[in-house]
Amino acid sequence: MIINPYIYGVATSYDPDAQLFFNAEAAAGVTLTTTEMDAVNQWVVDAKAIGIWTKFKAIYPFVGSTATSQKFNLKNPLDTNAAFRLSFIGGGTHSSNGYLPNGVNAWADTFLTPSTTLTLNSQHISYYSRTNSNGTEVEMGCNNNGNSPNTLLEIRTAGTTYVSLAANGYTTYVDANSLGFYMGNRTASNVVKLFKNNTAVATSAVGSSSNPFYSIGIGALNSGTTRQFYSTKQCAFASIGDGLSDAEALALYNAVQLFNTTLGRQV
Repeated sequence: MIINPYIYGVATSYDPDAQLFFNAEAAAGVTLTTTEMDAVNQWVVDAKAIGIWTKFKAIYPFVGSTATSQKFNLKNPLDTNAAFRLSFIGGGTHSSNGYLPNGVNAWADTFLTPSTTLTLNSQHISYYSRTNSNGTEVEMGCNNNGNSPNTLLEIRTAGTTYVSLAANGYTTYVDANSLGFYMGNRTASNVVKLFKNNTAVATSAVGSSSNPFYSIGIGALNSGTTRQFYSTKQCAFASIGDGLSDAEALALYNAVQLFNTTLGRQV
């Protein structure tokens, strides 16, 4: 039995990987609530039951209400760049509802570089947006000094959502709002899908080119020497990893929605 260090005198059993995350939080001086820990634990249990846990490189649940509590990568909760923990830059806001960039200078560096970490023709990025906006904003992504190829999620710029994964082109969707769980997913050199919540809303044959060699940003597009298109959309979950089947993508949405519903921040 694993002892939950947050509930003194009470033996609480958690998944070992969830417990490593809780241990990292505790070592950093963070006390998560029981609800937050239960939600994280259930997400991990669900991801393993679905069979997708091993497909993630980085998972950011954005629990707690500080930069310290929200920086850890659930998949590898070490406080190092190599473990893809987040470094927050600028004036973003941290709360129990997640991480809110300010649209001006706030972003988070994942330190995860697609060219060295992601498989060219099997990859995904996801972002749970709690904000409805329609500006020119990139929620996750990177490119090479402002040049293609891109890996990005651009949720509802002038009514259109864009995804690009190791490509020079985009898969697009005319979007009525920017609320919910978005995932860009590549499963082959010529298969890209954009998911919104439980539906594949766009599919294209945009071909893969190469993976960008700068790290993926959250809250802005990381172009290496500069950042562009700062976002105003609050993030309540984000992930980076291998490509998922349609069934796995649906199951991931269900798990993420349950996670955020447990925390009372679902949209």
